[in-house]
Amino acid sequence: MREQGFVPSVGYKRDVPEHRPRFGSWISKFSILGLALVVLIGIAGWVAISARSADAATPEPESTATELVLPTPVVTPVPTHAPRAASRTHKAKWVPVYPNDRKHAGQKRVVYDKALMTVWLIKANDEVVAQYPVVGRFDRPRAGEYHVFSKSPVAYNPNSRVTFNHMVRFTYGPDTKSPIGLHSIPRYYNGKRMHSVKQLGLAIARGGCVRLSEQAAAHVYKFAHKGTLIVVLPSP
Repeated sequence: MREQGFVPSVGYKRDVPEHRPRFGSWISKFSILGLALVVLIGIAGWVAISARSADAATPEPESTATELVLPTPVVTPVPTHAPRAASRTHKAKWVPVYPNDRKHAGQKRVVYDKALMTVWLIKANDEVVAQYPVVGRFDRPRAGEYHVFSKSPVAYNPNSRVTFNHMVRFTYGPDTKSPIGLHSIPRYYNGKRMHSVKQLGLAIARGGCVRLSEQAAAHVYKFAHKGTLIVVLPSP
C-alpha cells in the first residue's frame, strides 16, 4: 500500500503481476470434450450392435409366391384299330365316336351303320348328340338315303303278335312292303321282350326294323322329325 502523499517520479514502474495462461482450465475443457466424445462413440456403437442383434433376431418373412405347378397333360389315346363288324354272336369292336359319313356333313341326320349295328344322332353342326347299339339285320334296309315319313308313339305287328314304342318310319321292306323304322325292343302280348337289352349290338333281327332300348328309342323319336334325313351305311 502506497504511503499517503507519495508522488511517483518519472521512470517509476508500477509492479504489475505478470499474466500467465490458465493451462488448468484448458485441460479441464479438453477433458470434458474428450469424455463427451467417448460417450457419443459408445452410444453409437451400442445402437449399431442393438440394430444388428434385432435384425438377426427378426426372422425374414417367408415368400408368399407359390411355385407354379403345371398340370400333367392328358393325352387322349388315338384308336389304333379299324372298326370290327358285328355278327349274330359278337358285337362290333372299336366303334368310332363319329360315323363314316362325311358325305352328309352339315345336315341334321340319323346314321345307321349296319356293319357296326350302331346308330348316331347328329346335329346340323355335325355334333354327335348320341350313339346307341341296335339290333338289325345286314340285308335290309338297303344302304342309302331316306327321310322320315311318319311316326307313332305306339305301334304293333299282328303277324308277330308284338307291340313296340316310338316308331320312326323311313322306308318299306323289299318283299312285304311293310314299313321299316327305328323303335324300341318289341314285346309280345304277354309283356315279354323279344330279346334282352344286353343283346343290342348283334345282327339277330328277323324283320327289317332297327331296334333300340326304350330310352334310346324315345331319344330318337324326339330327335327325328318328319323329313329328317336317315343315312344307312353298307353292310360288312
